[in-house]
Amino acid sequence: MMLNRTKAVSILQHPISLAILFFFLSMGIHLIGIDTLSLTSDECFSIYHAQMSPRLIYFHLSTGNNPPLHEWILHYWMLWFGDSAFAVRFLSLIFSSLTTALIFLLGTQISEGFATHKTNLGNSGVPNIDKSNFEPYPTKEWRTGDLVANSSIGMIAAILFLASNYSTFLAHEARTYNLTLFLGVLSTILFTTAIQSGKIKYFLLYGLIGGLLCLSHFFGIWILLAHGSFWLFTWGFQASKENPPAIKSIGWAVMGSGIAFGWYIPNLWYRFVYSASQGTWVNPAPWNAPYLTLWKYLNTPLATISAISLLIYLPFYLFKNKANPSIRYQILVFWIFALPFFGQWLLSLDHPFSIPMFTERYAGITLPFLCLSLSVSLLSLPLSLGKHISAIKTITIISLMMLGRSFTPPNQASAKEALQTAKVSLGANWSKTPIVLEPYHSAFQVLYYADHNRFKQYQFKQCQPQFLYDHLASQLRHSNIWILKSNNSLDSLGLSQKNQLGYLHFGSDRSSHTIQIESQLKQLADVQFNTNQSKPATRGEIKRISIQIPEYIWGNTKIAADADFWLIEKK
Repeated sequence: MMLNRTKAVSILQHPISLAILFFFLSMGIHLIGIDTLSLTSDECFSIYHAQMSPRLIYFHLSTGNNPPLHEWILHYWMLWFGDSAFAVRFLSLIFSSLTTALIFLLGTQISEGFATHKTNLGNSGVPNIDKSNFEPYPTKEWRTGDLVANSSIGMIAAILFLASNYSTFLAHEARTYNLTLFLGVLSTILFTTAIQSGKIKYFLLYGLIGGLLCLSHFFGIWILLAHGSFWLFTWGFQASKENPPAIKSIGWAVMGSGIAFGWYIPNLWYRFVYSASQGTWVNPAPWNAPYLTLWKYLNTPLATISAISLLIYLPFYLFKNKANPSIRYQILVFWIFALPFFGQWLLSLDHPFSIPMFTERYAGITLPFLCLSLSVSLLSLPLSLGKHISAIKTITIISLMMLGRSFTPPNQASAKEALQTAKVSLGANWSKTPIVLEPYHSAFQVLYYADHNRFKQYQFKQCQPQFLYDHLASQLRHSNIWILKSNNSLDSLGLSQKNQLGYLHFGSDRSSHTIQIESQLKQLADVQFNTNQSKPATRGEIKRISIQIPEYIWGNTKIAADADFWLIEKK
């Protein structure tokens, strides 16, 4: 009996077993409300393209969009499980849960226990270790009861990741970002393993995963830049001068990356040239964007301020202890957070060389490394108050995050609710009243909910991405819903002659194109738009209905998504 109990404890103390526990814990947390909210326009964009053949997916996404890896995977997933909101988001949930498990493993890998292999930096450009006995994880230490000491970084980081609203937001979104996070953490594990072991197979595997990382999202290159610059400044210069075999090992990594991503580089260049000439959809970043973005990741202002304090302290601690072999990999984790996060922000500031790219979504590739950095900083703080009292600092920041925790964070989508509101408002006239839709890219989500069968009828057999919105417009017209992507006027579509006209707008932002369309709609009724409808109409009236999706956090309510429905009636 005692023997069986000992074996059970031993199994639970193994890092892989604990990683599996974190995987299922993440699955349970993120399953809550996974299909409660409407699909966003971006999600429907991915679903729409994923139903094409792999060849057409490549051709459509290679003309100015993200790389196709996620849509390829989603294509085969949908063949088995369909395209319901639950089905397509469950794939993201799996990648998010895998990321949580890998965060724990990476934290274990960079902990003090990982240094028990007694590595010493030699002339090879990688640490000298006994490679015949190399293990990626210090299993002997786990058997001797040093569980807490060896896993604390990983456990705290995984818990911080699970406590973040943004990790749940991504887990509830059928987009590529969870795949990118998963591949980013996996590539880092393989990078540290390759450096520690010096074995070619790990360098080659690292290169392959790094290439797939870039094939999931172009911003994965930021993580590879962090890896490469870390290696260059830590070992690279010494290796290039004194030991060419180390450069050969990196060559295997480059070859693996070339196999996985090299063939797609021309499309990357096209995207870069297009963005440089046409600009990006992202606005220049304000000076306080890092604080606001960290707030998104850490749920509350108090947790954010605490985290900023920890991040300010961490570089001093790492620099002071940089001679410690295990600290070297903790520096790597902090660098993978700092370089993409602050690099994107600095490039996005409003200056002559600005390339706006800083959003919480694009900077989200740093979230796992932010959690790991905070974990390292928490565990490195002075323990003068004793280990039990010092644990309060970790509990405090997690508690501050939980004050703002939402298990169904808002996604700014309201297509399902907006269409239902329009149907109720129009009643028997639902199919008879034309509805103008803005912005035009919301056509994906509106068609998904308005006529799902036509959403699935993609008719192009050749690569014709330039006709994509024309096809969507033709499908929406069967539901009497109209989009004006170009400078089309209501007159050109014959809509200005209608006695009753609907207008559906998603989001609070209004582009110049949207303002122009709304001006035409107001002219039809010959009234000035007025929210309280207190002014009499001269020839008609505009009735406005706001569709607002509330969010509830610990008894507090705020508006998480909104849309406007106008009913224009001429008299």
